[in-house]
Amino acid sequence: MLKKLEKFSLPELEEKVLEFWKINKIFEKSLAKNAKGKKFVFYEGPPSANARPGIHHVIARVFKDIIPRFKSMQGLNVVGRRGGWDTHGLPIEVQTEKSLGFNNKQDIERYGVAEFNRKCKELVWLYKDEWEKLTERIGFWLDLENPYVTYENSYIESVWNILKRVWDDKLLYQGHKVVPWCPRCGTGLSSHELAQGYKEVTDISVYIKFKLKPGQKIGNFTTDDKTHILSWTTTPWTLPANVALAVGKDIEYRKVTITRGEHDGEVYILTTTRIADTFRRSGVFDLGERLDGNEEINGFMDIGTAIKGKDLIGLEYEPLFDVPALKSKTSYKIYDAKFVTTTDGTGVVHTAVMYGEDDYNLGKEIGLPQHHTVDEQGKFTKDVKGFEGMVVKSKDEKTESETTQKVIDHLKSKNNFLRTEPYKHEYPFCWRCSTPLIYYARDSWFIAMSKLRPKLQKANKNINWVPENIRDGRFGEWIKEVKDWAISRERYWGTPLPIWHCKKCRHFRCIGSLEELEDGGKKKEKNRYIIVRHGAAENNLKNICDSDALKSVFNLTLKGRVQVEALAKKLKKEKIDILFSSDFPRTKETAEILKSALGLGKINLDARLREINVGDFNGQPDENYGNFCKDYAEKFVKRPPQGENLTDLRSRLFDFVNEKEKEFSGKTFLIVSHEYTIWMLASILNGWGNREAIEEKNKRGGDFIANAGMEICEFKDVPRNESGETDLHRPYLDNVKIACDRCGGDMERIKEVLDVWFDSGAMPFAQSHYPFNKEMDYPADYISEGMDQTRGWFYTLLAIGVLMGKNSPYKNVICLGLILDKNGQKMSKSKGNIVDPWEMMAKHGVDAIRWYFYTVNPPGESKKFDEAEITKTSRQIFSLLYNSFVFLETYRSKNSKIQMTNSKLTNILDKWILSRLNETIESVTRKLNHYGISEAGRAIEDFVGDLSRWYIRRSRRRFSAVTKGFGGQAEALDFEAASATLRHVLTETSKLMAPFAPFFSEALYLSLNNELGIKNEGHNSKFKIPKSVHLADWPKADKKAINKKLTVSMDEIRTIASSVLAKRAEIGIKVRQPLASLNIKDVKLKSQKELLDILKDEVNVKEIKFDANLKVEFELDTKITHELKEEGTLRELVRTIQDLRQDAKLTPQDTVELFINGAEEIKFIVSKYGELLKKEVKAERVEIGRPPRFDAEIETRIDEMPVWIGIKK
Repeated sequence: MLKKLEKFSLPELEEKVLEFWKINKIFEKSLAKNAKGKKFVFYEGPPSANARPGIHHVIARVFKDIIPRFKSMQGLNVVGRRGGWDTHGLPIEVQTEKSLGFNNKQDIERYGVAEFNRKCKELVWLYKDEWEKLTERIGFWLDLENPYVTYENSYIESVWNILKRVWDDKLLYQGHKVVPWCPRCGTGLSSHELAQGYKEVTDISVYIKFKLKPGQKIGNFTTDDKTHILSWTTTPWTLPANVALAVGKDIEYRKVTITRGEHDGEVYILTTTRIADTFRRSGVFDLGERLDGNEEINGFMDIGTAIKGKDLIGLEYEPLFDVPALKSKTSYKIYDAKFVTTTDGTGVVHTAVMYGEDDYNLGKEIGLPQHHTVDEQGKFTKDVKGFEGMVVKSKDEKTESETTQKVIDHLKSKNNFLRTEPYKHEYPFCWRCSTPLIYYARDSWFIAMSKLRPKLQKANKNINWVPENIRDGRFGEWIKEVKDWAISRERYWGTPLPIWHCKKCRHFRCIGSLEELEDGGKKKEKNRYIIVRHGAAENNLKNICDSDALKSVFNLTLKGRVQVEALAKKLKKEKIDILFSSDFPRTKETAEILKSALGLGKINLDARLREINVGDFNGQPDENYGNFCKDYAEKFVKRPPQGENLTDLRSRLFDFVNEKEKEFSGKTFLIVSHEYTIWMLASILNGWGNREAIEEKNKRGGDFIANAGMEICEFKDVPRNESGETDLHRPYLDNVKIACDRCGGDMERIKEVLDVWFDSGAMPFAQSHYPFNKEMDYPADYISEGMDQTRGWFYTLLAIGVLMGKNSPYKNVICLGLILDKNGQKMSKSKGNIVDPWEMMAKHGVDAIRWYFYTVNPPGESKKFDEAEITKTSRQIFSLLYNSFVFLETYRSKNSKIQMTNSKLTNILDKWILSRLNETIESVTRKLNHYGISEAGRAIEDFVGDLSRWYIRRSRRRFSAVTKGFGGQAEALDFEAASATLRHVLTETSKLMAPFAPFFSEALYLSLNNELGIKNEGHNSKFKIPKSVHLADWPKADKKAINKKLTVSMDEIRTIASSVLAKRAEIGIKVRQPLASLNIKDVKLKSQKELLDILKDEVNVKEIKFDANLKVEFELDTKITHELKEEGTLRELVRTIQDLRQDAKLTPQDTVELFINGAEEIKFIVSKYGELLKKEVKAERVEIGRPPRFDAEIETRIDEMPVWIGIKK
């Protein structure tokens, strides 16, 4: 794949690799290879396909991919590499509402819940193809053919089972609590959903003067009609619901008397520590900075003596609004409350029982009225005269502002207004529709997670978090303060809560399975369905589609009649009440034989039992209809021209079954029909969904039922949609009534659906249909998602695992930071900084993007997406490796049988690079085993730099010497060893890189082990070569090859070389100009002859000396003799000729004729070093002068001397 490329392009290369994987089924083979190995469990967190995938999904998916690839190469059986789809919840509903132009739940109710949910189900898959293409393109290996889907019946049934377990443990309860409420979506949200929707806003806060009733004693002071207690709120819309004030009994308050202006004589009570801030910023009073004791401040106020909060308790005040429903003996009084603080406000908290958790709890404790002044749509009710219908919180600032201003105007009219103040703070918004939430008291269903706090914390301690600080930090703090989980949503498209309520005795019951649901229903004697397929017919013999009953001419064959007669004998023992048949000739003939043999009454022909209508395929070969759809799943939705799909077929059959179930009970029906018809009948009667029906068909292989075959079923009394498919969603489940196990009355299902995060958190159980299928892979060894999932999927997985009595649901988790633009800004359409992943992949290749994400910084840190950095990454790793391969492929030994054997290596460079390779294998393996992906990637990057910039550069002459004709047998053996070493190193490097860069590593591996003459899956001497790098074993470090002393010594040599080259550059002497000597202070290297030879060659000196008395680390002899000058000019000449050969697209093996003309000194050097020059540039002859014909030429200057060079092949 890498051989003789005109241009190295990662995107083009990746497309070739994708094709190779598909054709050779490499992913499937990688799964099969370790099928009997030790399990390593991976969980794929389900994405939603109702929106396009973005660059942030790419990072999440490539981090998910790398560890399973690594573990698979280590020989582990990686299970759980199965796709999944999150298909329920508000995101889908909101998008569906927008597509239909709906504004609220009332629009949905008018439209119809069944039709609305059908639209939701369609919208779920809007971008499924794009998600699957992206998953494939980025090399994230998942089984997308058999994903788990959260809306499927088996998944829902498992979720029900979990809820039943929670119910039985008495942890699921209904409570009247204040919940975060979205007025637009009409539902509450859970605490982890709430955490995902905070935004910084600036609200108008209001200081309110509550007028105390006259004649009440506060110490030595008696209230009059000018005495007020001050409160403060950031939610003015809650003021009509005010029913009490709260103070702290131990907090110090003061009486402030205004002595001038329009408020002259008014008395305000507030906490001492807030007086300055309350009045200095007011814009009403111009106060100075001093607020000491009773001193008058600038003539505006007197501050009275201290008052304890306990002295204010029990005081009564005048209501702000006239709301009769809020009046009671306990209303409009001051109470003590522990939640009161003096951090902000006035130390007096306005209490609206239905709109705050603290308010609600206080109201419940002292018996305050519980009455809403705002409805579920976030509008004032008719209780608030003059305000009814006004929106209290809105995305539209103007709408909300109008409401706030009207409240303020009302306060001003009653002299209850002091001032307003802008207040910047974090406020919760709906995480999907972006509507500002309100805190709203109502009935909801909760799971008592607070009771499980110790178990959650214990389970968390067993998890390896990357970054480590998440365990006790972001995640640990979250579960330390965990609240009860509000799991109910008053919506439509979601897993229905399986809770039934008896209105008669008020008993609740939780259902945990379809079987339990059916058992709980009203009992009636069941009908039995004996369904038989017609005997072999002429159309079966000819393999012809025959689906038009009115035109059908195909009868039973003799074989078919014999089959039916044999079937009749089996049916003798059955007591059959009614015989039904399709009206095709072959089914009628079958029915006649059975009627006669069994002594049955008339045959009831029913068109609903006909063969599936194949439309235009009628009369054509069976295979034409079979090829019309790619699979059975498509047959449920795709109709042939003028025909019907499986859903249509099931609908007419459900009509038949439904009719018989209503008309009869305790009967046995004998039904004669066709294969597909019987398949769909069986799916109806057995309560199969589409997936179960397909699985059963595939399990049986070939036909679902053979000619004259028999199927016996009973009708499962489960919720079904219009087509007869079992459907556990609203409104079908809403229609199911069960008998109350206490009073025998009718129980009806509550209308709520489940928090969609419960769906995703249940995936370890529900994806396997546990416990109905006993096999389940738990816990996961590895998961990964974005940092936001600490309060999303990571939490719900842990919560449900603990609820099910299991240990931690995952052992290792990598949390990923945000993706920002290159300037550190959050990406958004409005800013125009969204990155299109497809554009990036087409431009740079996904391996470059993968490598960038892995190595730019640790996973948990935010990543500033910068194209320039991706280009740099590609050069640092992929270009270096590609050039290394090209070098090997260009200069290598053609002896494909040569093998690298450590014991036979004599060259110190080979020993060093193998030591570095094995050190890197050891390091990368250790780091990946501890989920240190970034560190492992950078270790590979460092090694590739060493390989290219040192080993290959310092080994060039070893490769070119034989080609150029230098040396003898020793040099030839060294050449073979260098070739074998480099090929081995590149092969092992391709394996190390395979989890990180699966495409390039595959191309490199195949190019090394196929295009270099080694047969796939065959034997090269003693080694078996797998067909793909992803089928190869993970490399194991050869500890004997690791020479730490050599590594350190080589590092020292390279450090010296770097310093010397920097010095040469500083004094302006080119590297190609030889120098006489280098004097080094460090005498420890004196014995390292081989390393010193490398250093000597690297810095281009004739001799290396040592002098421990040097005042500097090294000293260069910069005197250039005439001979040294000649040699330097010769080297420049050789370099120029080699560049010319390359421009002429010559290979190293090509010989040329060389012609040189120029200054006399150039001619002298050519004459003197002619033989050496011929070998260096692979020339048959060297001639001074300019011939009439040549293939390539260059005219330039060397050491300021003019020179012309020409070559001819």
